[in-house]
Amino acid sequence: MKHLVALCCLLFTSAGFANNIPNSINDQLKRFGIPLSAVSLEVRDLESNASLLSINPDQLQNPASVMKLVTTASALEMLGPTFQWKTEYLVDGKMVGDTLQGNIVMRGHGDPFLTVDKFWSHLLAIRERGIRDIRGNFILDNTLFNLPVHDRAAFDGNPQRLYNVGADATLTNFSATRLVIEPRGRRVNVFADPPLANLVIHNKLVAQDGKCVSRNGGWSMNQKAADGSLHLTFTGTYRPRCGVHSISRALLSNNEYTYQLFRYLWESMGGTISGGYRTGATPDTAKLLVTLPSRSLTENIASINKYSNNVMARQLLLTIGTELNDPPPANANAAGIAAIISWMASIGIDTSGIVIDNGSGLSRNARISAKQMNALLTAVWHSTWRPEFMASLSLTALDGTMRKRLKKSGIVGRARIKTGLVNGVRSMSGFVHSRNGKHYIVTMMIGSNKVNFWNGNQVQDAVLEWIYQRQ
Repeated sequence: MKHLVALCCLLFTSAGFANNIPNSINDQLKRFGIPLSAVSLEVRDLESNASLLSINPDQLQNPASVMKLVTTASALEMLGPTFQWKTEYLVDGKMVGDTLQGNIVMRGHGDPFLTVDKFWSHLLAIRERGIRDIRGNFILDNTLFNLPVHDRAAFDGNPQRLYNVGADATLTNFSATRLVIEPRGRRVNVFADPPLANLVIHNKLVAQDGKCVSRNGGWSMNQKAADGSLHLTFTGTYRPRCGVHSISRALLSNNEYTYQLFRYLWESMGGTISGGYRTGATPDTAKLLVTLPSRSLTENIASINKYSNNVMARQLLLTIGTELNDPPPANANAAGIAAIISWMASIGIDTSGIVIDNGSGLSRNARISAKQMNALLTAVWHSTWRPEFMASLSLTALDGTMRKRLKKSGIVGRARIKTGLVNGVRSMSGFVHSRNGKHYIVTMMIGSNKVNFWNGNQVQDAVLEWIYQRQ
């Protein structure tokens, strides 16, 4: 690729263990009972390419969300930092004054960040083109990715968790509803953000005096579908001293959510729609009304990497698959994976054994080694798009998934890290600017029933501190 230097420097040696594991790191592993066989770690000097520390660097491991680095780095090279998605709106019918006698069509191209405010601006653009009343249906053309039905419960049995939302060409707001509990004097208010047209909240919460023990305790939420609406009933007690509390959940399917959000926003603007919704290909008789762009790829990869957004990463992988194939492939996911593997191989990275799965790392099957991930990071370091990629990573103690860590260390703001977590896996990968002025890359993956979020952080922090303290 024209944006990359030759990668002859990536022909790494295949050491198993470094001669000396620093005591600060080894002590943490022993403290939590994590065996060295469960660790894949490599630290390299970016100037000399010398390996400073390695433990099983060739061992294929589940990287969890660190896999997002593969997806986003590849996308920058193959699509370019200014790439934008588009969403098209079409009319299938005739206009009579400000009334559309027919259907409105939303044809999606996989915009991964079509949030409520952006969707509202889309609807405003439709209104500005003279439509107020829709005497027909809302048609969702999400056929671009040609996806099978996604089972939100398949990964861990928690279908309402946002990380389990599946990709969709007409996805809006990640299908997320934020449910807010807000004390107001002696009352406790409950509301949904955004409100949805078919969402009904029954608030039976009672304020209880006393100090805040737990924001999650003392109350419950029950869900029931009835009369075409989704009813949420909140019961129990809530202590006003706990302040405002919110939880975000995926309550509706992607298609139902987009329609109900459309309906709510459209009616809030003074519009009407008489029909329901359906999915399918755009009718041949439909005429284009307006095409609206997304924000840039550079902006989107910051959300993917800093905040580890799974559905956005999935959308990006599918976009790679469709954008690099004309016509769009029958299996956009497989096409995206093939394109990424081919690109990595073309710049000299050994792709043996790499399993990308869905591009997000929310997977039991994904695999990569620390050495392979560091080869990718080295390629990024020498890429034209290094600034865009680096800006997408979390800064230690400052933002993203690293914002609460290492706050009392000299490494504040000096490491750009992507973290990963699934049950039995804790991982990290990124760049460290040490106090000696040098830059290092690090990838560490732990796969063990002994590792969890908290002790994994302790081990990772010990590694980052050790790198930072290099003389």
